[in-house]
Amino acid sequence: MTKIIKVIAIVCLWSFSIPMAYSTEKKNFIIGVQNFAEYLPYSQYKGKQYTGFNREVFDLFAETKGYTFEYQAFPIKRLYKQFLDGNVDLKYPDNSYWSAKLKEGKDIKYSDPLVEYIDGVMVVPEKKGDVQLKVLGVIRGFTPFPYLELIKEKSITIEENTGYKGLLKQTLNNRVDGAYSNIAVSQYYLEKEFKNSQALVFDSSLPHVRSQRFLSSFKHPELIEEFNQFLKDHSDAIARLKQQHRVEEGL
Repeated sequence: MTKIIKVIAIVCLWSFSIPMAYSTEKKNFIIGVQNFAEYLPYSQYKGKQYTGFNREVFDLFAETKGYTFEYQAFPIKRLYKQFLDGNVDLKYPDNSYWSAKLKEGKDIKYSDPLVEYIDGVMVVPEKKGDVQLKVLGVIRGFTPFPYLELIKEKSITIEENTGYKGLLKQTLNNRVDGAYSNIAVSQYYLEKEFKNSQALVFDSSLPHVRSQRFLSSFKHPELIEEFNQFLKDHSDAIARLKQQHRVEEGL
């Protein structure tokens, strides 16, 4: 009889422990993001507020799973350090090719792609297809990968700018021969700030990058799996957000 009572007590304790275990599962996560003040329609970080397409997608993901996401914004180099040191749970945007050497030794899991993008050179329309690139405008902190060898050879010099509005203005005023930038972002600021989305055009004849952006984590690979399923289950909602924000403009 004593043994039976002990067994019943153990079963009861075990059954009570199940909801308690689930109640302590981690629900709050930190996403490390870029602190760009001018990177709409993807994102904007101003007044300690992170807004734009990226946030809307991840807020929707959090809502479907009952999670809470905190967005911590850093300059690019610090963002990688925070991520690789384990101080943030996830990083967006990411790509396995970006800062690959820094990531060596980390088992980083990448999601399915969220958006496709083009980074290339914006020029005044009359120069399209016939521009002689001598001075290339870039956003400080960005790496113009297709031009690194030419820059190293000093065939091209770099003119850095802290924001898109300044970079585009330099290009419109012919102070640089072209602006290496994200095409969707350039078109957004051309329309918003200069009221003419065609004042500069993407020159596809020049070297450019066409790639994708991913969510990444090595601390929580299970979240990446959940995000992949979210992308499938909510593809219509995500497609509407893409269209609303025009994040794949120019593709």
